[in-house]
Amino acid sequence: MILGWTYFLAWSVSFYPQAVLNWERRSVVGLSLDFTALNVVGFACYSVFNVGMYFWPAVREQYAQRAMPLVRPNDVFFSLHALVLCAIVGLQAIMYPRGSQRLSWLSRGMLGACALMVPVGVVLAAAHACAACTWLDLLTSLSYFKLAISITKYVPQVVLNAKRRSTVGWNIDNVVLDFCSGMLSLAQAVLDAGCSGDWSAIAGNPVKFGLGFSSMVFDTVFLIQHYVLYPNRRSSVALSPH
Repeated sequence: MILGWTYFLAWSVSFYPQAVLNWERRSVVGLSLDFTALNVVGFACYSVFNVGMYFWPAVREQYAQRAMPLVRPNDVFFSLHALVLCAIVGLQAIMYPRGSQRLSWLSRGMLGACALMVPVGVVLAAAHACAACTWLDLLTSLSYFKLAISITKYVPQVVLNAKRRSTVGWNIDNVVLDFCSGMLSLAQAVLDAGCSGDWSAIAGNPVKFGLGFSSMVFDTVFLIQHYVLYPNRRSSVALSPH
């Protein structure tokens, strides 16, 4: 429980530095537009998943037949809080100058797939069209879509930093906090499995495990970019239109 709320606090705080930096600069140049858009949609999916798994009795009953419910209150609060902060950053990306950035076709494709998947999944689940067409399966699909977004959303930011040869506009405090919270999240998953003696419990919530692991990998890349590859962090670079 302590680890859970600790990583919740660290991960939640990690969303603020970028929003504050954007407000101080009155610009989002240096922040990937693809990353921003995917982040909003990803946490929207994750919020629906957590809220449904925690509050929806029918879904909890279905999930209990397959595995012990592992969605905790801090998971619900974290996802909703993250969605609000990501939405704020998304609004900043609309309001503030972002240089020559445009949403890539790959990101448009992923967002379009989500927009198509959700209504189709709702119709299938409501009609009980097949054995696998349940509300639980729909929520699980959303969670896997969130995992897919989390694995790919950082790539545009890595590429943007490399093209600009700078990390100006991408807040490193966010990266440090994200790395620490990822470690705590993985530690909680391992301790939960160890205490219960059932290591399959990790497979019961692969999204939570995958989020922690994937974020730590990309955070390591960002730390190398910021402190080793592109140490020039003068504000003049921040106004680059690229």
